Amino acid sequence: MQYTLNTQSSTRQSLDVTVPSMHVDETFARITSRLASTLKLPGFRKGKVPTQFIMERFSKEVHQEVAESLVRDFFWEASRKAGVTPISNPSIEKLELKQNTDAKFVASFDVAPELKLPNYQSLSLTKRKRQVDDDLIEEQLKDLQARAAKLKSVDTPVVAQLLVTCDLKVTPFRLDGKPEKTRSFKEQVIQIDETRPLDGALIGLKVDEVKEFTLQHSETDANANFAGKSVKYHVVVKDIRERVLAEINDDFAKDAGPFENLQALKDRLKKDLEEASERDAKGRLQADLLDLLLEKTTFDIPASMTAMQLDDYCREFSQQFAEQGMDPRRINWEAYREHRLKDAQRSIKCGYLLKQLGDAEKVEVPESAVDADIEKFMAENQIKQTLKQVKSELENRGALGEIKGRIRTEMIFKRLLELSTVQEILLDKKGYEALLESERTQDQASTLHPFDEGESAEGTSTDPHAHHDHGSHEGHSH
Repeated sequence: MQYTLNTQSSTRQSLDVTVPSMHVDETFARITSRLASTLKLPGFRKGKVPTQFIMERFSKEVHQEVAESLVRDFFWEASRKAGVTPISNPSIEKLELKQNTDAKFVASFDVAPELKLPNYQSLSLTKRKRQVDDDLIEEQLKDLQARAAKLKSVDTPVVAQLLVTCDLKVTPFRLDGKPEKTRSFKEQVIQIDETRPLDGALIGLKVDEVKEFTLQHSETDANANFAGKSVKYHVVVKDIRERVLAEINDDFAKDAGPFENLQALKDRLKKDLEEASERDAKGRLQADLLDLLLEKTTFDIPASMTAMQLDDYCREFSQQFAEQGMDPRRINWEAYREHRLKDAQRSIKCGYLLKQLGDAEKVEVPESAVDADIEKFMAENQIKQTLKQVKSELENRGALGEIKGRIRTEMIFKRLLELSTVQEILLDKKGYEALLESERTQDQASTLHPFDEGESAEGTSTDPHAHHDHGSHEGHSH
């Protein structure tokens, strides 16, 4: 075998491979012999079909299988001898294949990028952390109170804050005044906010009352199906309820869990909030660290890795779309992939950068750390098997490598932060909300609707309240 290694770019190489005719003929013989032993053709006994007949009758199939076999055997051998490690399957761009002749092919493939690490041993970082104060604990108590609220039917007209269950029929009108298809929605639950036009129109209604009215939706309405249109509503009120909140006291704490009194509940909330605040600050600090390092280094990434990452994003997004009862075929996948391209590229760059940093710092995962992680998982999930059994199952599923990778990543971050100067800043509610708002402004996180190619399929309905914040809903989601 002869080979020549060519560099196309920093992440793309190719091998020109020549396979001696002896190996070519042996491969043709092996494949035609196998076919001859299995084919059943009229006029021939099983296993007695002549090789020449097979070559004439199934030439395309035989050549395809021979080519695949030669590439599979000799591409990887050539790459080993050339000292390269492909990270993608080869793309065969040229192939010369005939019997009694040397075979030649050109295989292109991706390789990992080479990058020069920036100075990472004297970074200055700020750890921004939400302060856990009495106000935050009180907010959590009120959230618990709201979640534990009981719903009580009331024999009063609809007013603000009540929960109204109703059946709706909605008919949008085109700009020329012609009605579109009427859509029906059963058992819709809305917490009344009189500042919203639809909710305001329900004020004063009682159970079993029917009301028809028309609303003019603005051009900027978040629901594209109604934007700029006049919409006729037919509403039947089915039920009216109010929330009954329990008093926050020792009895409330006992009902909320294994707490002797209200103070015990507050102590537990404080502990949980501090842990959550630390996780949040830690994740933000790690992201800031990576952003700072990425600004200091430039390198190309393999196209195949980007494509694989985008494939992962698409699978996740398709599942989210389907879980909301919508058809993933409606998604404009080309637009979605373009939207997530920068996310994919950043994720891949972070992976390569972290690996190089870990190698530079000689970060190794001890087996004891893997065992401790698995044992923690077993305890949390009350798994009764032995550590050896669980570890064996994880290894068979290929999950052991993922666990080691996650632990190594945490160890790398820990080491990098030890080498950095980190200033911690505690943020009160106002400061933390300002931070979140700043991040939301910069964030280009994906949403469902920019990639929605059109109306829902026939027979399904589009919720008239979709894209509107209706506060808290009970029983049915929008």
